[in-house]
Amino acid sequence: LLQKSLYGLKQSPRQWYKKFDDFLIKMEFKRCSYDNCVYVLHQEDYLYLLLYVDDILVASCNKCMINDLKSRLNSEFEMKDLGEARRILGVDIKRDQLKGTLLLSQQAYMQKVVERFRMHQSKPVSTPLGQHMKLSKSQGPISDDDRKKMDVVPYTSGVGSIMYGMVCTRPDLAHAVSVVSRFMVEPGQAHWEALKWILRYINGTLDS
Repeated sequence: LLQKSLYGLKQSPRQWYKKFDDFLIKMEFKRCSYDNCVYVLHQEDYLYLLLYVDDILVASCNKCMINDLKSRLNSEFEMKDLGEARRILGVDIKRDQLKGTLLLSQQAYMQKVVERFRMHQSKPVSTPLGQHMKLSKSQGPISDDDRKKMDVVPYTSGVGSIMYGMVCTRPDLAHAVSVVSRFMVEPGQAHWEALKWILRYINGTLDS
């Protein structure tokens, strides 16, 4: 009989989250009502903890609270302290203490997306979506040959990859992504060209 959850089992992620959640609740953390993986502890200062599977990001203006949390987590779980946060989930964190600024960037992530779709040497464009692009459902594949051609096109993967960047750090892509995401079921060549246009726009903004 299994006495504990193991990797690969269907319930193992749930069991891990439940164990970690119980531990934080006992420490008087409050779970965020908008995101179950965000926790807040309010004592003399605020302490924020973000959980993604087994990656943890901790933020507070009180170093003593952070160090106390680390020691408690170490006593309960086998973990590694990676020090000051520089990257989380493909988002680079850049601090300038002299200027008092904190910047979030996905330039490296977006560069990989552009290269994966072989658009890193494409001619840049100035807008996320061309004004001449009027997309509709009627532009989807009509014949079986058209469907076979589009079956090998990574349209869904491309939209998803760009959408992650849009949600995190690239709101300038919001309208263009909302347009191309309407045709995820049966995209046609015109939809694919529109997606490549977005990738060309991204490629032109990476150095700016």
